[in-house]
Amino acid sequence: MGRADVAVNRWLEDNERFASLCNGVVFGGQQVIKPEELENLENLDRETDILLADKGGKTKGMGRRRDIIKRWKKGADLAILACESQDKIHYAMPVRCMLYDGVTYTDQIRELRRRYGKNRKEKMQSLTAEEYLSGFRKDDVIYPVITLVFYYNEKKWDGAVDLYGMFADDGDREITDALRKCIPNYRMNLIDAGHMEEVYLKKFSEDLQQVLGMLKYRKQKRELQKYIQKNEAYFSSVDVETYQALCSFLNMEKGLKEVKELQKEEKINMCQAMEEWYQDAVEEGITLAKTIFRLSAQGRSEQEIAEETGISPGEVKAILQ
Repeated sequence: MGRADVAVNRWLEDNERFASLCNGVVFGGQQVIKPEELENLENLDRETDILLADKGGKTKGMGRRRDIIKRWKKGADLAILACESQDKIHYAMPVRCMLYDGVTYTDQIRELRRRYGKNRKEKMQSLTAEEYLSGFRKDDVIYPVITLVFYYNEKKWDGAVDLYGMFADDGDREITDALRKCIPNYRMNLIDAGHMEEVYLKKFSEDLQQVLGMLKYRKQKRELQKYIQKNEAYFSSVDVETYQALCSFLNMEKGLKEVKELQKEEKINMCQAMEEWYQDAVEEGITLAKTIFRLSAQGRSEQEIAEETGISPGEVKAILQ
């Protein structure tokens, strides 16, 4: 997992923020899930594993650690809530989430089976043959698993959002409809963070509203500055985790490198940080332009200049023009 993903996950896993995210997506903004009702799952917060067969028929284990996973507990357990952060589009994400959820359900059953494994002789006598075979009592229950996909790249999500969306369409609607009657669809809960309508943003807490509302301006530095200045009351004093997440969203690598120097309780003025970042970008742009003109004056081709400066030939051409 990259440094940017880690920063985003740390920001989202805060109980107040995570509760707001889930309330916005699952309950339309109603404050049903309370932060104090969420707790980290130690027994499930690990690499989920499943055995798969390869082409040679050999089995191998597949492991994947959940980005965020919590238990929603209100007296009794109500649900297991998870979140997967994505900074790139994953075109097989519906199947990937379906697999993770399936493994999490399996983990719940394994946990029950482990309990029955203790005092095995006594427990054996209390289980019917069917219950023993299943490793699951008739009156046992498991809890719903809800996985959110938090996608935060600038590019709009253009992949499938459910299992049906990944199937081929042969044009025969009758056959397609008949098949789908026997195939349960799996829909993932996508949050395309950079392309959210204003009305949808209002379902979240102010903290999430301010940050997610900013994302649409990532490519427009002046508009981004205006947005942050307009919301100065919030951005002038953000916590370290929010600062780290903002640096990830805005590709401010310098900010991420400075994180180690910050204490968790510190507050950062994002307005000032943005101004410094903007000035650094301007200076870097001027330096890059000077280098390109110097190389061009030496008779170097646009392709050669591009290779030396690390930008595309089209960008070199645009600067020279």
